Amino acid sequence: MTKSIYTRRQMLQLSATAATALTTGLTFASEQAPQSPASPSLYSQLLETWCDGLLAHQSTNPDPALRGALLCPACAIIHGRCGDAVYPLLRVAHTTGKAKYLEAALLVHEWSEQQVSRADGSWINDVTLSSWKGITVFHAIALAEALHHHGAILDTATRQRWTDRLARAAKFLDTFITIETGNINYPVTSSHCFALCAQVLGDHHYADRAHALAHEVLERFTANGILFGEGHPQSSITARHCRPVDLGYNVEESLPALAQYALLTDDKAVLDHTVAALRTHMEFMLPDGAWDNSWGSRNYKWTWWGSRTSDGCHPAYVLLAQHEPKFLEVAQRNLELMAACTHNGLLYGGPHYFEHGDQPCIHHTFSHAKSLATVLDSSASTAIPQAVISTGGGASAAVVERPASLPLTPSPRLSLPRDEPYGIKSYPEIATHLAAIGPWRATITGYDFEYIERIQSGGADAAGGGHASGGALSLLYHQQLGPILTASMTDYQMIEISNQQTFIDKPHMSLAPRIEYAGNRPYTSLSDFEAIITHLVENVGAAQEITFEAKGRLLTASHQSPPAGDIHYHLIYNLTGSAVEISASVEISASTNASTNASTSASADTSAGADAAPQMPLQFILPVISRASEPVVQPDPKTIRITKPHGALTVRTDAPHGFEAVPKERTFNLVPGFECVPLSITMLPGQEIHIHLEAAANT
Repeated sequence: MTKSIYTRRQMLQLSATAATALTTGLTFASEQAPQSPASPSLYSQLLETWCDGLLAHQSTNPDPALRGALLCPACAIIHGRCGDAVYPLLRVAHTTGKAKYLEAALLVHEWSEQQVSRADGSWINDVTLSSWKGITVFHAIALAEALHHHGAILDTATRQRWTDRLARAAKFLDTFITIETGNINYPVTSSHCFALCAQVLGDHHYADRAHALAHEVLERFTANGILFGEGHPQSSITARHCRPVDLGYNVEESLPALAQYALLTDDKAVLDHTVAALRTHMEFMLPDGAWDNSWGSRNYKWTWWGSRTSDGCHPAYVLLAQHEPKFLEVAQRNLELMAACTHNGLLYGGPHYFEHGDQPCIHHTFSHAKSLATVLDSSASTAIPQAVISTGGGASAAVVERPASLPLTPSPRLSLPRDEPYGIKSYPEIATHLAAIGPWRATITGYDFEYIERIQSGGADAAGGGHASGGALSLLYHQQLGPILTASMTDYQMIEISNQQTFIDKPHMSLAPRIEYAGNRPYTSLSDFEAIITHLVENVGAAQEITFEAKGRLLTASHQSPPAGDIHYHLIYNLTGSAVEISASVEISASTNASTNASTSASADTSAGADAAPQMPLQFILPVISRASEPVVQPDPKTIRITKPHGALTVRTDAPHGFEAVPKERTFNLVPGFECVPLSITMLPGQEIHIHLEAAANT
């Protein structure tokens, strides 16, 4: 198979030529068309920051197995998809006139060709960890976008070599992709990919393939406009009549791809479906720009701002903002959140990763940089210098005018659905309810689709360890104080071996609020897919109350009951404009109680004495989101007060012994990236406890 191989001397010569040509082009543009704004947008600022972060981690080792690769500081590996960075790097090279970005783009593409390219036209996911070829669609999109928008800065030979490589990838995908290939994100992104290939390669056959796939995808929307298919079979219907849905993949990959397909092909039917779907998915954006994927089928990759290895919501919400002005607000809030999670040039996997000492997976950065590049290329109204780089030493420059488009920043700023105290919105296709009252925003879920990874398995159990269910309070957010409670995986496991991080040597646990029985393994209120969940909205005088009730069984993450028999739980969540109260109780049969107490007694420390009555090890665990820098005080055994930047949260309980000792060190979970104060309360069978959360915002 023919490969584009550069010697070190040729690469250095190309870099030197690029520096001269791009500098010339930039000077020409500034003299002839000084249209750039006084200050760049956050999109362009963050994109350049991220590209600088990528360059800082690009290998300069002359060994062809390493040269040009992006080294991941979190995973200590080279992610095979790092070649996707060719597009954002080429974009920044083109717009800044800096040859270092061009050289980086050439190097990372060459590494991909040497290490993960295959003779059939595909690319594989990783050098050794995964041979999955479906990711060819993502790299093909990146390569097509790079050629379409910025191919002019490549010399003729390089541009032709890359175009030929794209043609081979398109030919592979033509026989590989059907509506059933992988999860739904693969056929959806393939519709965009084929439309791009039709444009770049001039082959109408790919336009037909794009149209056929996109219209098959329209059958994968629920009546509410939620895209399903993130799991197998894609058309699954569970016992609760739920569908396989993942918010992160929908908003960051599938819907943006469908939007771009519709715009490229002027397909009104697909456009209308996509706009409607984006409105529905917008309901799950939190006031700080986060995506509430506390319930999603693949929330093991949830990062608060999105998902670990998808691209970003921005192309969909920016490019379709003319159909719904609030879309621009969605994109801006999410962008600002990503900027807040960026440190030292890289996007971290959640708000508290950096302070906690966890490294950023570089996959976040090179994937999401593509999204920003797409927005800038599709919305640009400024002149972009065009320079042709040649290994022979020749260069020419020109100015290309882009038509004016929608602004990138909403002005004025607009409200989003979850900004408003609307009561309850329910989505039966995911058995999930959103509540909004006063300053409180809550999510309660009984979602029962369980995702099983079959392609890039990390060796986790075949079932269990996924999203919370059973009537869990999977998210609690306060408009002034920010996130208060959130679910993570019920049991953190490596579902995708090269796409998740491992914990560092510090305390960690599941972050979901729960009742837990610590038997031979944890049995919790998070895993009963058969739990009964009800809700009620009522007026109490002039005030409104929202109440949720959940009844189920304590089960392991793999849905097993304790050997001695079932333990039943009862949870009530009462939300008012001023506070949130959780009521929790456990009922246990006499035979189960005797068996579990005997087991507990047999394993108990004999130093406790013969007169010590054995008790079931039952607790209510309430991990409250809180950075290590936030002061925590306990004025009395039944009260905890946490001071946050914009106010204070007070947590009280009426349990007889109050809260157990508060650990000095924060716990943490990689999903979705928060430190927490792990509060725990001892429970006894048959005795209800109450937990009261109240916020006082700074004035």
